[in-house]
Amino acid sequence: KGVVCSNQERARRLAADHLRDTTTFSSSWGAQVWIGYYQPPVSTIATTTTTTTSATTESSPKEEEEKIFIAIAPVGSGSGLVFQELFAAGCQCLVRYGSDDVKNPHPNEYQTIKLVDITDNLYGFCQASGVPREEWGQPVYASPLLVQTFEQEAQQRQLPVEKRLCHHLENYHSLRDPSTYPHRSTVLQQQLHHLSATTPSNRKESFDMESAVLFRVAHDARKHAMSVLQTVNKEDPATCDPYQGPHLQQALAHEKELFVDYIFRALLRVPLPK
Repeated sequence: KGVVCSNQERARRLAADHLRDTTTFSSSWGAQVWIGYYQPPVSTIATTTTTTTSATTESSPKEEEEKIFIAIAPVGSGSGLVFQELFAAGCQCLVRYGSDDVKNPHPNEYQTIKLVDITDNLYGFCQASGVPREEWGQPVYASPLLVQTFEQEAQQRQLPVEKRLCHHLENYHSLRDPSTYPHRSTVLQQQLHHLSATTPSNRKESFDMESAVLFRVAHDARKHAMSVLQTVNKEDPATCDPYQGPHLQQALAHEKELFVDYIFRALLRVPLPK
C-alpha cells in the first residue's frame, strides 16, 4: 500500500515527518520511493486517549507493523510510468494525494476532503496504451474498496467529504488561463463548457493531471487506486505556487490537520485478501 504525490515537496515532507525506519529508493529521472512505518502527527498522538474520536486515530498493533510507502510521480501523463512500475513491484493499493485544479472554488472547499471516484477525458494516454477507441475519454472508476474505506473513515472522524468526478487535464494552462492561447481560447472555452455540461447534476467536478492516468493503469493492472484532493489557493495572480507566499500556512495547516492522518489511517485499514 502506498501514497503517491506529484508535488515533490509534499512527498518529501510526508516521508520526513510521517515515516519511521525508512528505506529510500531513487532513480536518476526523478522518481523516489520511501518505505517505512507510519508515524502519526504529534498532535494526533496527544489527543488519541482524550477525545471521543480516539477509535479513528489510534492504530492497532497490526497497523503499526505494516509497512507503507510514499512515492513521487511526475506531473501529468508521465506519472503513468511510475504507477505502472509501482504496481509491477507489488503494490496492491495506491492512493494519490494531490490538489484540485478546479477554478474559483467555493471557500468551503478549502476544508473539504475530495474523494475522486470517477475520472474521464483521458484520450492520449488511452490511445498510446492500445485501449479500444470507443473507451477513449470515457469514465474510469476508482476502487470501490478504497472509496468505501475512505468514506467510512471520514464519517467516523466527522470530516467534510465529497465524492468528485475529476476531468483529466492534459494542459494546465488551458484550464487556468485559456488566453495563453489567444487564437484558440474560444475552442478551449467550448471544450471546458462541454465537460461541465456532461457532468451529472448530482456531481461536483474537479480537474487534475494524474488521477485518470492512475485509474487507467490500475484498471489495466487489476489493482486498487483512488485519489484524495486538497483545495489550495491557485487563484492569487501574485503567486503561481500555493505553497509559497501568503497561502503557505493555510495549505500546510489543512494538510496536517485534515488530510495526513486521515489518508494514512484509512489506507492502512483497507482489508486486502491474503
